[in-house]
Amino acid sequence: MSGIVISALLLAFMVYIGVGIFVGRGTAGIADLLPLGFGRQARVENSAEFSASTVATTLSLATVVMAFFELAQVVGLWLFWTVATTSLGLLVVRLFAKRIWHRLAAYDHRPTLHEFLGREYDSRVLSYVGAVFTSLGFLGAFAVELTVGSRLFAALVPGVPNWVVVVVLSAVAFIYTACGGFRAVIVTDRIQMISIWLLLGALPAFYILWVPGHGGWTESLARIPTEALSPACSRTLLIFIASIFIMNVMTFISDMSIWQRIAGARKPETVVNGLWSSVLGSAATWSAFVVLACCVFIVVSPQDGINPLFSLLETIGKVKGPLAGTILFIACLGLYGAMLSTASTQLIAVSHTLYEDVFSRIRKHALAERLLLRREIRITRAILVAAAIVSTVFVHVLSERFSITEMVFAIYGAQVGLCPLVIAALLLPPERLKGMSAWAAVAVSAGFIAGWEAALLGGYTKNTDLVFLAPVFSLAVSTTFMMIGMLLKNSGARFQS
Repeated sequence: MSGIVISALLLAFMVYIGVGIFVGRGTAGIADLLPLGFGRQARVENSAEFSASTVATTLSLATVVMAFFELAQVVGLWLFWTVATTSLGLLVVRLFAKRIWHRLAAYDHRPTLHEFLGREYDSRVLSYVGAVFTSLGFLGAFAVELTVGSRLFAALVPGVPNWVVVVVLSAVAFIYTACGGFRAVIVTDRIQMISIWLLLGALPAFYILWVPGHGGWTESLARIPTEALSPACSRTLLIFIASIFIMNVMTFISDMSIWQRIAGARKPETVVNGLWSSVLGSAATWSAFVVLACCVFIVVSPQDGINPLFSLLETIGKVKGPLAGTILFIACLGLYGAMLSTASTQLIAVSHTLYEDVFSRIRKHALAERLLLRREIRITRAILVAAAIVSTVFVHVLSERFSITEMVFAIYGAQVGLCPLVIAALLLPPERLKGMSAWAAVAVSAGFIAGWEAALLGGYTKNTDLVFLAPVFSLAVSTTFMMIGMLLKNSGARFQS
């Protein structure tokens, strides 16, 4: 089994690094690494690429695959709620897509999400604050991917030090992302979706092959826990349902990686048509993972503290024969492909954010000049490598205390705090946003802190309800500060008149 797992991982390494090196040959300036300019290499070619890349952004080893298998014993078929809310979240982006495109088209370059917010609210502080908190979130998400990837490898190939696995996975991710930049991420996203669909075909095949020799369908289906098919209504389940709705529906409209893809598209039709396909594609892939997670107990029995996916892969590895070996190879290739592709999405997003929204603001050169300077490529790559190193250290801190589910709600729940600002900037005329700069910066900061504090406190005290409430706290606090600011601004305007 160890040989098959290592072979799958090495193949994934070769493919992804190969893509990075191949794409990187065309890098002549910073706009070839990051979607900053027009007509350069850092772009999304067509709606098919946009759709595949967007769906790949929603899928990750940690936040979907491992989390689904971990939560199947608790919420069961309610995981389909995550499918519906994710599709609804992408539909929200689709409804705003033309508006976003035309607002970005007014710039002489491709702005980041935080630059857009900073200009709309006339606040450099907001641009900095939003960029810093977004970067912390992406660093945390990258750390989660590394954590889960190392845990998976340790479960299948025991004896390898955990820190070695983390360093290798991190190194591969930043090597091919640093070489090929945004374009390499888009290409590997399409490769990820191919490996994901191979995975989604291989695991059901194993289920079907397993059942006849282990009691038949009646006995096998009876082994699925009652909680996985019809979980009892409880306060925790209701909180989970409400929090997932807020987190999934509100996240994508304020997700820097989605805005990167919109900025990288050359035509509005690429974004609009791609998002329609993304809604359907995410529903199909997420639904397939829900079914696999809930039906995994046909093969394995629930064990406290052990993710059922680990047990499933170990069981596949113990079955003799080329067919089981092939299924294990395809499964590991898909899982690590998802991890590497998601990791590169997070790295390119954080490097873009830090480079353009933080470091470039304290330098003398305008963007038009920086686009022509080759040293800017080295600066961007240095930021990317530094982000990967910081995340690698972050892995150790997170993995010591928090579960996968807790880390997911802490990281993605806190990001919801940006949503009220984005919606207001897209819907309200500029004059309504004047005088809101300080309140907007406070709203982002307070929302992010509230989300992280709820999730981390819940994880530390083992209060699952508090963990699940992280996105609720983040959205509520951010929205409250925005509403207070608007009320005070309107009151002041009436008083002056």
